[in-house]
Amino acid sequence: MTSKSSDVYDYYYENYLILYNLYGRGRPRVSREQYEQLDAELMQIVARGESSELNREDIVRVRDIEYILMDDVAEALLDRPGARS
Repeated sequence: MTSKSSDVYDYYYENYLILYNLYGRGRPRVSREQYEQLDAELMQIVARGESSELNREDIVRVRDIEYILMDDVAEALLDRPGARS
């Protein structure tokens, strides 16, 4: 990826690193560039799912990416009582 990374990813990648350091034991740690690539792939799959049903491979890939990017942990933390004020 030769283009300059979006500053928007600064916030998300920093949050990913915090979650990874707290809860990421046993999970692969990704670089900033890998994070952006995986997030872009995830968004492409989700966009396809808005116009048609995702196939089994897409669903598995979404789960894999969410696991790597710690999305499942972030979602679980947000679902805790008192997490949203």
